Amino acid sequence: MSSSVPTRREDELSPADRQRLKDAHRALRAAVAAYEPFTLGTELQPGQPVPTHPLDKMAKAQAAVEAAERELWRLREELLGWARPSWAPTAASVSDWFSPDDSVYDEVDSGPSR
Repeated sequence: MSSSVPTRREDELSPADRQRLKDAHRALRAAVAAYEPFTLGTELQPGQPVPTHPLDKMAKAQAAVEAAERELWRLREELLGWARPSWAPTAASVSDWFSPDDSVYDEVDSGPSR
C-alpha cells in the first residue's frame, strides 16, 4: 500500500536500490536540462517576440521529462511506498523544478548504512 508518507527511509534501502533512486533522479535532472531551451525562462515583455521552436524536438524533450519523472515516482513507490501526490505539478510544467539547493540529492551516499 502506498501513501504520501514513505513507509521506508532511504537509509533502509540496499546500496543497489539507493543507486537506482540516484540514477532516476539524475535522469530526470538531465531531461529537464534538455527541455529548458524550449521554455520561456523569463517574463515576456510587451513587444518582445515569442520564441518559437521545432514542435517535434520540443515534444521529444517533453516526453523524455515525462518518462523520467514517471520512472522516478515508480521507484519511489516501489522502494519507499511513496505515492505521487495528485496535486504535485509535473516536471515539464515547472521551469524551476531544480534549484541549487537540490544538489544535495546528487550526493546520495550509496555505501553501507551506518
